[in-house]
Amino acid sequence: MVGGRMLMESPALDAELLAIKKRVSELEEQVRTLNAANLALVRAMEGLNEQLRRSPEDERHLAATTR
Repeated sequence: MVGGRMLMESPALDAELLAIKKRVSELEEQVRTLNAANLALVRAMEGLNEQLRRSPEDERHLAATTR
């Protein structure tokens, strides 16, 4: 029973259910793609952050060795 009424199986309902399942699958694929892109972005930002953190140390080391 759905919404207070008994739903009988019918080709129209089957077609609608199939269309909804297909759309859900497409949306799930988009979510997976966006999650992968987000993870790649986070890793890239972490790499840049690490480079920025190391940069002053590298400059001090270079200055100390050239004196």
